[in-house]
Amino acid sequence: MSDQSLRRGSVAVLAAALLWSTGGLFIKEVLLDAWGISFWRSGFAAITISLIYFSQRKRWMNTTSGFREWFSPFILGSALCYALLLVLFVIATKLTTSANAIFLQYTAPIYVLFIEPLLSHTKMKRADLATVAISTAAMALFFIGKFEPRGFWGNIIALGSGVAFATYALILKHERATEQSRWQIVIVGHIMIASAMGILALMGQTNVTVSSGDLVRLLYLGIIQIGIAYAFFTYGISHVRAIDATLIAMVESVLNPVWVFLGVGERPANFAIIGGLIILSLSIIRTVRGSKETVELETARSGE
Repeated sequence: MSDQSLRRGSVAVLAAALLWSTGGLFIKEVLLDAWGISFWRSGFAAITISLIYFSQRKRWMNTTSGFREWFSPFILGSALCYALLLVLFVIATKLTTSANAIFLQYTAPIYVLFIEPLLSHTKMKRADLATVAISTAAMALFFIGKFEPRGFWGNIIALGSGVAFATYALILKHERATEQSRWQIVIVGHIMIASAMGILALMGQTNVTVSSGDLVRLLYLGIIQIGIAYAFFTYGISHVRAIDATLIAMVESVLNPVWVFLGVGERPANFAIIGGLIILSLSIIRTVRGSKETVELETARSGE
């Protein structure tokens, strides 16, 4: 694996985080409930990612095992985890503040930090532990005087989204995960969500009727904020460690309040600005150093 491909992977994850960061504002603005938003967003995302996937299918013709592969236990189980990640975050954003939802989702690196070394049989790096600790402390600065107990269940669900995010990142680094299967997992996950939400709509449990303004927002959420963003992330994580990917993606939590400020004029508190600068600096450092560390790891393994 070349240094250039590793750097491209880091940049791709960074691009995904940039697009993800716009989700909270749009989810808040759409009048539908979490189920309705998930129906439209995943429907548009499934179409978008499928078009990207099938445009590259020729590269995988020698490795594909046919349509049955889409229904393997690994693909279905991974897709379910991915679906939970998306739906839980939308629910959390509706029930609690966007800041709380994104902060609690980004407990994911903490889980990855301790689990990935066990799965990959590698030694935990002190730098990783320090980065997670500093980043978590810096993110707490966003909520000094603001982290209220309201939206308790929203906060609990956001924590669940963090667990799902960590699990999803680790799945994409599993030995059974290939470039092709990573795309399949995302597509199947969105089909699961759209189908489940569609059934709820038919049962009268949710409303999927939208205004023209909401439809534009949902198109953006599905095609760009999720579809294109997860295409970037799926590509990127194949070239970096799971812990590096989740740490780099922390930029999302910094940019989220920036978009809120630009959209509705809400200025982050001074402590939040300080915390954001700290996290942004750490993410940039991990983007640059992560590639070098992974190259050294691959070199050491090849010499064994």
